[in-house]
Amino acid sequence: MNYLDSLAKLGVGGAHPGGLKLTKKILVKESIDRTTSLLDIGCGTGQTAAFIAEHYPCAVTAMDIHPIMVEKAMQRFNTCNVPITVFQENVEHMRLKERFDIVLSESVLAFTDLPKSLTSIIEALQPHGRLLAVEIMIDTSMSEADRNVISSFYGFRELLTKAEWREKLIQAGFKQIDLEQPVIDPLKVEIDEAQDFHFSESQIDEAIEILHQHQELTEMYQEALQYCVFRCFR
Repeated sequence: MNYLDSLAKLGVGGAHPGGLKLTKKILVKESIDRTTSLLDIGCGTGQTAAFIAEHYPCAVTAMDIHPIMVEKAMQRFNTCNVPITVFQENVEHMRLKERFDIVLSESVLAFTDLPKSLTSIIEALQPHGRLLAVEIMIDTSMSEADRNVISSFYGFRELLTKAEWREKLIQAGFKQIDLEQPVIDPLKVEIDEAQDFHFSESQIDEAIEILHQHQELTEMYQEALQYCVFRCFR
């Protein structure tokens, strides 16, 4: 079992940095109305997509590569009675024919082949559409050994600095890239913003052990591992 498998087995909602509290801060800055179409890639158990469908009048589509995540997202959408279409799909070569005004990516891209996934996202966006992404970035001082430890545990394809992220996004074809390093106070998280869990029926002990290892790594590298919000316009 790897890190992403453990998240799926535990059914973790809001696993991305900053959680739903950060998602709310990102969305409130966007112009979203009944004409807006939004794609949530790597939707996980659907916490973000369900929130958007409940609080914004836009059309929401969700996708994830992990079959357990897709199953749990569908269960959430049915329980919440929200009209969200969900697919099992790989962002590196999306087959969706629809084009979207917004593509939302919360801690997804670092796990992918970045040139392929960014090209796929560009193709999925309407002209003048935008990518909203929350991604891990590293301090320039991080050693190669530490990079290898983190990449090996999480399954990251690449660990990038802020400058490297910007370069990759420009190379993909985004014309305007706005970066923000948000500050989220974990002690001021509302009840509905907290992580939630939807356990599977097997391998829970193993999944919890991996989650504990994640927490230890987070504490160990809290200074060198940061996250950033990217607003990227096609």
